[in-house]
Amino acid sequence: MQIIIATDIHGVTDGVRALFESFDPHQLRFLSPWDSDEHPYSTEQNAVQAFHADQGLLRYQKKIAHIAGDMPALLIGFSVGASALWHYASSEECHPDSRAVMYYGSRIRDHLSLVPRCKSSLIFAEHESAFQPHRIVDQLTNSSTDCEVIAGTRHGFMNPHSPHFDSSLSHQQLAYLRVASQSI
Repeated sequence: MQIIIATDIHGVTDGVRALFESFDPHQLRFLSPWDSDEHPYSTEQNAVQAFHADQGLLRYQKKIAHIAGDMPALLIGFSVGASALWHYASSEECHPDSRAVMYYGSRIRDHLSLVPRCKSSLIFAEHESAFQPHRIVDQLTNSSTDCEVIAGTRHGFMNPHSPHFDSSLSHQQLAYLRVASQSI
């Protein structure tokens, strides 16, 4: 079974790799929204603008589909990776026995009508600069999607390079992901 990790706008960083060091390395596949592991822009703002200007979500969704193939997988996404994973999980390409866990996918708010084909969990930070997570959670919850807003958190709470990183919460979420990986 594969564990596919769709990273945030920063790409495959040492911090993301370290986050998953206790998982079986033979199962892990790290994906970047870029052609290489790191983002090729000098600032996060430039990277975000370039990502959205070049159909980044669609390209990232296709990248996830290519790696996942036709086998069930544990699909984990962070930020833009979560948003692209939301599109993939809602497409015909997604294996229905997969399991998707998406962290703070802020652009999901633009596509609330999508319905994932596989069991999915959306985990939001309580405090987001661009939207109010509590306002959309009720709209997203359906039979295959669980939604949670984690109190007191900010976007990036799972990212070791983020000023909002929460080590204790990160360990709790990684334990949750280990259990999820065994249910596929």
